[in-house]
Amino acid sequence: MALCTVPSFNLNIQYDQCYPYQYLYDICNLYKLNFQNVFFINNDEHIRSLVGMNRRYSVQSVVPVINNKKTYNRAISLFVKQNEIESPVQHSIPKTLQFTSVEDEGDDNKRYYSTKTPYTCPSKEYVLSSPPTGYKPIGVQVLARHGSRTLNSHDYDVQTLKIWQLAKQKNMLTPLGEQLKEDTELFMGENNHVGRGELTELGKDEHIGIGSRLFHRLQSLFLPSNTVTVMTSGKKRAVDSSQQFVNGLTESQNSIQIQNQSPNKSLLYFHKSCLSYRTFKKTDLDIRTKIHLIKNLPQTKAYAQQVLRRIYTKDFVDLLTNGYYEIQADKYSDLLDKKFHQNEVDIVICLYSMFSVAQAQNKPSLTNMLAKYFNKEESYWFSYINDAQEFYVKGPSIEGKTVTYDMAKPLLADFFTSINARIEDPDNTVAAHLRFAHAETIIPFATLLQIPNFSDKSVHPLDIYTYENNPWRGNKIASMAANIQWEIYQHEEHHDQILVRMLYNEMEVKFKSDCKSITSDSFFYDFNELKRSYQHIFNMD
Repeated sequence: MALCTVPSFNLNIQYDQCYPYQYLYDICNLYKLNFQNVFFINNDEHIRSLVGMNRRYSVQSVVPVINNKKTYNRAISLFVKQNEIESPVQHSIPKTLQFTSVEDEGDDNKRYYSTKTPYTCPSKEYVLSSPPTGYKPIGVQVLARHGSRTLNSHDYDVQTLKIWQLAKQKNMLTPLGEQLKEDTELFMGENNHVGRGELTELGKDEHIGIGSRLFHRLQSLFLPSNTVTVMTSGKKRAVDSSQQFVNGLTESQNSIQIQNQSPNKSLLYFHKSCLSYRTFKKTDLDIRTKIHLIKNLPQTKAYAQQVLRRIYTKDFVDLLTNGYYEIQADKYSDLLDKKFHQNEVDIVICLYSMFSVAQAQNKPSLTNMLAKYFNKEESYWFSYINDAQEFYVKGPSIEGKTVTYDMAKPLLADFFTSINARIEDPDNTVAAHLRFAHAETIIPFATLLQIPNFSDKSVHPLDIYTYENNPWRGNKIASMAANIQWEIYQHEEHHDQILVRMLYNEMEVKFKSDCKSITSDSFFYDFNELKRSYQHIFNMD
């Protein structure tokens, strides 16, 4: 390995191929050191740029130039202040974070909404596999996120208007920028009218449809002699989702017995009650640093400025980029919170977060608001940033860190316990357990299940989550009304033979890789084998 140190001037070198950036944190024995462009270059063609975890730094003028040979022109300037001696930690950012092409290239009208994406049910052409001969359904376990909703708070719209007002005072608005205040106020008005954090008509329809399809798929379960239990987190949008789901379930058979249970926050709203998770979210420096790095990538800054320059004049964007507008966090603030704004990236994340619920709106004039201010590539990139936040804070996160999904273990145990009760007690009439919760519930639960090539892959401590190195996607894992259903089948003659099939958003998925289905191409699993496969996660009676 060679050490290359470049004095204080811009590095402007054109390479014949792309080299991934790699960041090395916490350089030992550095105290208030200012340097520029220090790289380790190894035989793996990696460039490791030296920065510190608890240091302020800026990546100023990294401008990608792409030609037909895929060569990149980089001009990198790092300013680092080190106040404490730290132990060395290496950090890797793959090349796709510099140059990422969006999916579905042919659809120019498509926008990306991350976990605010409205629910998409399977197409009519999608056909579920049939259960093995001799098996009939005896039960179903359901966990669902609430449906599409309005904005949950006033943070994003209020902060957007504060920035707009500042630009208006300075006469630094573009023609599109002149429209932003009216658009934001219309958006605020509709969200206030429906209610903050409440289901829209689309959100209601999503759950009506899921409930109706469940009834028609497993119609033999929903007899007047059987019971359906309904449990929610207690939040109004979850309660309303459960009611709409039941409306869909009972529209063809209104004699189904519905048993509404008391809200259960320990099972369905655990992110607020789990002390270890709350401590992790507030104090974990690894997570904090990775999210900070992603938000400060050159491409993030370039896209943020690109969005802002359609709204504000270049001079005003330069003021934002240079920190002219900043909200200082007090000692109680959570620095991982997306509602904390201090530069052009945070301001655009605020704008993206506000309009990310646009497609859920009741008024057609508001449904395309994100598309009005973000092009396809920009929405794709800021969807990725939101996905990264969710991935690290609620999902698979970093290898060895299990606190983000350990809190879902009681919920998984409840699935198994409910199935056991149905199998073992001949007097148990509960054929369906329906649970309604939130993204903070379904993401950890899906992570705990370790669904192959879907929710099972954390990132190495030295790597950064990207769309290239990880299949995790917010719009697949936790879209609005996302749901996980376990169907339980019993052999009609041999009652001890029980099979389970899992549907994610009403489509068949596999259980974790060490669970063996009854045949290699089957989605049906022996229940006892399934229990043994998850035994190591927690003690399950």
